[in-house]
Amino acid sequence: MQISLSSALARRLGAALTGGALLAGTLAGAPAVAAPSTLAAPTLAAPTPTTTAAGECGEDDGLPDSKISIQLFTHVGELGWGTPAPETIDRVLGEVANAGFTNVEPFSQPYSMPVDEYKEILDRHGLEVSSSHGSTDWDTWPETVAYAVALGQDYIGTGGMAGNYGTYEEALATAAYVNQLGQYAHENGANKIVLHNHQSEFTTRYPHPETGEMVSAWQVIEANTDPRYVTFQLDVGWAADAGIDVPAWIEEYGDRIELLHVKDAVNVNAEGDPRQVALGNGDIDLPAIIAAAEPYVEYYTYEWDYAPSFESSAESYQYLRCYLSDGGGGDQCEDEDEESLALGRPVTTSSIDDPSRSGDMAVDGNAGTRWGSQWNEPEWIAVDLGASYDLSRVVIDWETAFASGYEIQTSPDGETWTTVHTVADGDGFFDNIALSGTGQHVRLYATERGTQWGFSIYELEIYGTPSGEQPEPEPVARGAGYWTSEYRQVKNPDYTTDELLCFLTITRAQSDVFDEEVDLTTLDDALQVLWARNHDEWVDVFDRQLLTLWLNVATGSVSLEDPLGGGRTVGDLLHAIEAARLDEGATRTDLKEYQNALEAASTQH
Repeated sequence: MQISLSSALARRLGAALTGGALLAGTLAGAPAVAAPSTLAAPTLAAPTPTTTAAGECGEDDGLPDSKISIQLFTHVGELGWGTPAPETIDRVLGEVANAGFTNVEPFSQPYSMPVDEYKEILDRHGLEVSSSHGSTDWDTWPETVAYAVALGQDYIGTGGMAGNYGTYEEALATAAYVNQLGQYAHENGANKIVLHNHQSEFTTRYPHPETGEMVSAWQVIEANTDPRYVTFQLDVGWAADAGIDVPAWIEEYGDRIELLHVKDAVNVNAEGDPRQVALGNGDIDLPAIIAAAEPYVEYYTYEWDYAPSFESSAESYQYLRCYLSDGGGGDQCEDEDEESLALGRPVTTSSIDDPSRSGDMAVDGNAGTRWGSQWNEPEWIAVDLGASYDLSRVVIDWETAFASGYEIQTSPDGETWTTVHTVADGDGFFDNIALSGTGQHVRLYATERGTQWGFSIYELEIYGTPSGEQPEPEPVARGAGYWTSEYRQVKNPDYTTDELLCFLTITRAQSDVFDEEVDLTTLDDALQVLWARNHDEWVDVFDRQLLTLWLNVATGSVSLEDPLGGGRTVGDLLHAIEAARLDEGATRTDLKEYQNALEAASTQH
């Protein structure tokens, strides 16, 4: 029997269906555009429906206004780079204040605008500067500090670590330089310099010269900076995407983390790109992060790089102010009963622009992978549903390269097509189309490009009911690649308990084999099987191999009786591995023996 999993994308779509258009798209399919300094390349995704209004929640239902801030890079599309024109900064700050914020964190500060003129605009909108990102060049550092002090800032930040860290020695040199910057700031009227991370500060690792233990660049810089002068602004989105257990990290290093960048995203720490969304609508467990941070953090600074609208910022402000009043988000399993008919089905396309962007990636349930066509028109993508359906809805999650004109077509045989819906004024983003039509094959036929590139889709979802008395199609046997993608979401340390239980409930309900062979009775059992102890990278790989084989058994693509040689079967191997994996005394050596056997089994199947 097919295992139906509620993917991160499905959860996001379930929340978004009442929220209007969504903005999709990393710029991965477009020519590269250089971004100044150390700020991350833009990643865009979907605005989502407004949560509880701030006025409707109590004083203790979220964070106080005094601790909530917004990084103005959220609206770099409106502000531009460098110093904005006075009328621009006035308009943007007015929108930010209307969204509810009382604190802001500028980037590219100090401005060439006189500080008194800038402060007058801030005062007009009732805003204060909590911290800032800007240059850390020593020659201009006095000017940077003086500007910040004039604005009344305690913290002066940077969009990175203020130096290189490709080697252990470079990280030490950066720490020494940052100490110098922080001491100057402290002695000249500010509090501390603030360092900000992306993914690479955690993924860049080297052996400690004394202990031999592998340590990250972030840890080296933290250990070698003076807490009197230097603190950290933990960007929870990039940290989670680097595989960090963010609440645990804060608990360990909280006395050095006085600010957070609060992001939310789907497809975090998984194949493909993370895609930012409004707070409370992604995969990151923000309530757990905030709970861990409360003893330490002075400012919770919301950021969505290149956010689609001021409305999305208003929603994110409301989340921070009121997240406890609505449980921090909706029912994580709310969309499990309606799975896209296209999920995992066979796909054909008119073309692809790269082997890594094939058509099946538009129906794999992964919000970070996509189909991309050649830069021509028309182009198309078609899905074989396996049986005839009366269609009710088609959902299209466009990448930046969208279609401004396209048709939704159906066919009984994949040869003769009937157009059931036409779009002539598409704006990309996210299309949720109600329609009626019948067919076994559904094709999106793109006739007009909305950009200079081709057409690119993160997810194409199709919904409907079986036509007449025809039986539902047999499920497609999903291979190791599909389940590995799902597992990478499940094993993410930031996956919430509710989401994990949702996954397990669906699995138990639909697969007697899985439940019989692996004890998933409680969450603790699941953690032992699905989660790496201490999140060790090597064991993560082992766990992924193990779960992949179990899930292939559950879906019927591998049998427990399949021979492996030497008189052993797949069932023998899995029983032996589970016994060792669940044994608290199991050693790395014990598991290494079984990893080799898993690799051999995967090769055969």
